[in-house]
Amino acid sequence: MARISKEPRTMHDGKASLLRRDVIIVRVVSFTFRFTTIEELRECIKFYQQKTRPSSRVAAKTYEAEFGQDWRSLRGWDIERWFERLPMYLLEEPKRQKVLKALCKALEFIESEKL
Repeated sequence: MARISKEPRTMHDGKASLLRRDVIIVRVVSFTFRFTTIEELRECIKFYQQKTRPSSRVAAKTYEAEFGQDWRSLRGWDIERWFERLPMYLLEEPKRQKVLKALCKALEFIESEKL
C-alpha cells in the first residue's frame, strides 16, 4: 500500500531569504519518491505510463542544445537523466503498475488539496 504525504522544506533561493516549499512524498514498493513540483510528479507519471520505454541514448546535438558547446566537460560525459537513476525493479510490470497507481493517487491528493 502506498503512503502519500506532504512535508514542508525550507530552501535557499540564492538571496538572503529562505523559501518554504512543500515536498510531495510517495512511498511505494520499498521506494520513496520526492517531488518538489507538480510538474515533476506529472513527468514521472508519464514515464511510468509507458509500458515499453524508448532507448536511453541521447544524440550529442540534444546535449549541446541543452548545455552548450562545453557539455563534454560536464563530469566527463557522465550525464544522467532522473529516470536513469531509478532502481530497475520498479520497472517490472507488477511494480510499475503499483507505482503508477500510487503516483496518480498522489496527483489527485495534491490537486484536491489546492481547491
